[in-house]
Amino acid sequence: MDVAVEGRQAPPTGTLEFPLLQLIVEARNEHGMRQQDWSRYRRYCSTKTQRVRSALHLTHAPEREKTGKAAKGPRRNKRRAAMTPEMKSAANKGRGHQFVRREIALDQVHDTRPLELLLFEAEHSWASAEEIWSQHTDENRAVYRRHSLSRARRAVRHAEQLRELVDALPAVTLPGRAQTLAYVGLVRGALHFIQGRSEETLRVAAVTRQLLTSIAESSPTSRDEALASSFLDTLDAQIRFAAYSLNETDDPYALADRTATPDVCEEVLPGFAELVQQLRSGRQAAPKPLELHWRSQTVPVHTVELYDVVTRAQDEEAVLTRFVQAPTSSTPSERPKSQRTRLTHAERNAKRRGGAGRVRARRTNHAEWDPFDRVLSALTDAEATARELVDENAQALAKTHSTRYEAGGVHLRRAHEWLTYRLLSVRIARNVRLLHDVQLRAQKREARAQSLQQARSVRPQPSQAAAPSQKRPQPGSRAKRVRAEPKAFRRRPGRSGTHRLASERRAQRTLRAQRAAEGQAERRRLRLVPGLAKLLDGIDSSLLAIGGLVMIEGEPDVSNLLEAKRFFYCAALMEYLAQAFVQHGLLGEALILLQRGDLYIRQAEQSLELADGAEDEDTTFPPQLLGGSDALAQRAQGLEQARTEVYSAIAHHHGAVASMRASKSGQTLYFHAQRHVSFDAALVEHALQEAQAQLARGPADASADDAMDTDDMEPMFNDRAPDPMPMSSDSAPFDPANALAEEEERRAEEAPRSRGWFSGWFSRGT
Repeated sequence: MDVAVEGRQAPPTGTLEFPLLQLIVEARNEHGMRQQDWSRYRRYCSTKTQRVRSALHLTHAPEREKTGKAAKGPRRNKRRAAMTPEMKSAANKGRGHQFVRREIALDQVHDTRPLELLLFEAEHSWASAEEIWSQHTDENRAVYRRHSLSRARRAVRHAEQLRELVDALPAVTLPGRAQTLAYVGLVRGALHFIQGRSEETLRVAAVTRQLLTSIAESSPTSRDEALASSFLDTLDAQIRFAAYSLNETDDPYALADRTATPDVCEEVLPGFAELVQQLRSGRQAAPKPLELHWRSQTVPVHTVELYDVVTRAQDEEAVLTRFVQAPTSSTPSERPKSQRTRLTHAERNAKRRGGAGRVRARRTNHAEWDPFDRVLSALTDAEATARELVDENAQALAKTHSTRYEAGGVHLRRAHEWLTYRLLSVRIARNVRLLHDVQLRAQKREARAQSLQQARSVRPQPSQAAAPSQKRPQPGSRAKRVRAEPKAFRRRPGRSGTHRLASERRAQRTLRAQRAAEGQAERRRLRLVPGLAKLLDGIDSSLLAIGGLVMIEGEPDVSNLLEAKRFFYCAALMEYLAQAFVQHGLLGEALILLQRGDLYIRQAEQSLELADGAEDEDTTFPPQLLGGSDALAQRAQGLEQARTEVYSAIAHHHGAVASMRASKSGQTLYFHAQRHVSFDAALVEHALQEAQAQLARGPADASADDAMDTDDMEPMFNDRAPDPMPMSSDSAPFDPANALAEEEERRAEEAPRSRGWFSGWFSRGT
């Protein structure tokens, strides 16, 4: 492939944007270079160049084959004999099947496709060189090295042709010219590096590093800056190895700055000074680099793939913030209606299959998604990308120990932890919002049912019937004389009892309707508990995952705050589960759950005392426990009200216990409950006995005992299946059977002893 520039004039075209670095990064990342698969990348470059050649009519074929297909000859019925390669070569001689060299003329360049053709020709040659060198052994090392260097020199020649064509096109923008010159330096420096020429490698890498630094500083966006920074990182290993080979003990970057003098820069890359001067003169305000902030930590983002996904996640979070802060509409007509995207039949099938691709990324039906779901989708993609980058960096660090990989790995791990923290935080906020929405809808449904029940029960009574109106006087009749004195007596009603029986029947019907409505309300409340328990269990799992992050473990204040929030939601779970167990008649189990809820509240208060200076993290997701919040007090009050309901049920309980494990929802409730407590028969019996004793003593004595127990109580820090009974004074393990036996012995000792018949007779005689 030749470039014809001399004696040609560039056609009048508009501005040509040629983002060379972006094209290279996207092609390498999407076609095998994440796994260092040079063979796959070489095949892609070959297909790419062939496709561009066909579009530009620059294939190495005769002109008559490009104009149209030749007419086929008559079909022969006689079978041909197999032809050898020599026979085929002799038959093809004289038919014009010969190599025709093509050239890219300057006056025929109307867009950037010729530039892309030269770029991917260079990439194809370099990928071929790397693939050949990766297959060498000790026996064929010399031959493979010679072939690999031949392909590498071809890559340098294509890169220089690309630069020559770009310099001859005045329509190419300044960033495109600068990136093309930097690409020539990258390829040439890599060739010197594999040749083992350390001094030339240091010179070319130092000059290219300065040019890429100028490109990064003059980039209009943070993404372009990240692109240039990613190529800057690839030069560090070459500079360090060249300095080591030259026995230089100074800082390799300082050595590179001393090496890249103006004369050396102009000698290595002609036109360097002019390009750098133009970049500096046309430099705009420096773009704000993309950084991830968390407390005192700042994580820079230099990777292009991570930059794209993080930017998308931040945009979706901004939309979510506006959605959460916007006032909720009271009526459905006031809610904004989003326009649904009409999908084709093929796009609907692809979406149903769940396949990813260009169609789904371009025409996603955002009208069907909640803002929380959009943010979770963006953060999930960002976290997966960061995790892949961390794994790739670890694999590269295992192959070659490099300071660049170590520094990049630290930033990538921090970015991955930050994205994981944000993902789990949004997931918790979404679960809390769903929790409130479910409860609000349940309250509205309950209020609507009560209003309907009241409307049915309120009917006009016979005693409330309106008095009949007076009759009009008939024409010609005399008006009745008004009585001067009232009647001395009134007519007494009949004593048949019809009205009394009717009122009793109405009262019975009303009572049956009320009981039926109460039963329906209980069933409705019971149906909510499995869903609420699942949401709260998801919050618990997310908080446990957040607490395991390295960045959280290094901040004791935040760790204690998250632990307090976890205990808060566990206490809420215990309250809902206790209400469900009460509806099934399992009162002892409900008391055990409420005891565990009280323990969670105490543990939350203790953890919250150690969480100082974490106000910013407290506002990340509810509940907000710092800043004078009374969330824990309200949760403790809710547990106390639930305990009062359990005591009331114990006082009026008649022994009817519903089968809870017979239904799937009941099994789900048992699963969530047994993750926190243990329903041992002795523990359940002991809890019921204590509740009955408290009811027998009365509210005053119970409150006094509770105050004494609170003063003498020791905190329990076991998160799973605590013992509701205190441990004995000795170090022996607690046994419920022994505790019951000791209780019976103590009662027998305290009971008054019965006297004999003689002592009784003697006392009566006296």
